[in-house]
Amino acid sequence: MIWQEVKLYTSSVGAEMLSAELLRLGVAGWQVESAAELREYLNNENAPFDYAEQALWDKAQDERDLAVMTLYLADDEQGAGIISALEQLLPTLKAADTEGIWGELRMQAERRNSEEWEDNWKQYYKPFKIGEKLVVCPSWEDYQPTEGERVLEIEPGGSFGTGQHYTTRLCLELLEQYLPEQAELLDLGCGTGILSIGALHLGAKSAVAVDIEQHSAQAAAENAARNGFDSSVYRAEWGNVLDDEALCAKISGYATPAGYDIIVVNIVADVIMAMSPLFADFLAGQGLVICSGIIDVRRDEVLACLQNLGFQLLDEKQDNGWCAMVFRLA
Repeated sequence: MIWQEVKLYTSSVGAEMLSAELLRLGVAGWQVESAAELREYLNNENAPFDYAEQALWDKAQDERDLAVMTLYLADDEQGAGIISALEQLLPTLKAADTEGIWGELRMQAERRNSEEWEDNWKQYYKPFKIGEKLVVCPSWEDYQPTEGERVLEIEPGGSFGTGQHYTTRLCLELLEQYLPEQAELLDLGCGTGILSIGALHLGAKSAVAVDIEQHSAQAAAENAARNGFDSSVYRAEWGNVLDDEALCAKISGYATPAGYDIIVVNIVADVIMAMSPLFADFLAGQGLVICSGIIDVRRDEVLACLQNLGFQLLDEKQDNGWCAMVFRLA
């Protein structure tokens, strides 16, 4: 689909003024990016993230009072009318801004095809090896495995888990090392299903994948089928295990009466700790838990939480500020 991508260059104060003008013109939504707001967000202790890429911190250091408003308009008569109105409005506003507090008040419009941002990233996602056996391969690439390699084919479908992030790599490496023979595995926060499907390639007997997002559970099921694992060995469910007792009972019912041999959970520290009281109920005997998605400064919190619940730390891996840990139920 073709869109008109419109960027308005102004200041923080100017963005507020232009927001009112956009609403008056019938524009329903837009994105505002400014270094000042980004600094405020990154420095907010209550912001809902554990880690921000260095590129974001670098962008936040820009001292200019520059705000860029981005909006997308249909490439039709209505969109053209809004662009024409903005072309007339901005020079008028700039002439009235005698103190120069509204910034450049400049517009840039460009026709864009939605396929540019929907598919362009795929050119950077190529097959790559994790551990000794697994080769993660996007579904649109053709890869011929060498002896001993298992190809894990993934179509992200908008969900987390391409294998490229440190947290996923660490988890798969630990799975290769610690996965029990013929294991029954539970993947909490499955995303694309890469961990649980990877476990099946590594010798697991069966896997159950769960995500709070329905589209992720659907993507995981589709990826499992893509890798040759049908519903007899791979099940995907969606919902919140923290408040859905029926879902928890359903998950438990998929395992043998003893429970799962291993749980993998690659989310963030706060969610791992919130879920942790459920782990023992899902596990069989001295079952294993692999936790990943933990930024290194939260490592001790997660460790203490699991230890207080009777889990023993067996091993851990760290890379680029991220941590993954293996626990056994003592």
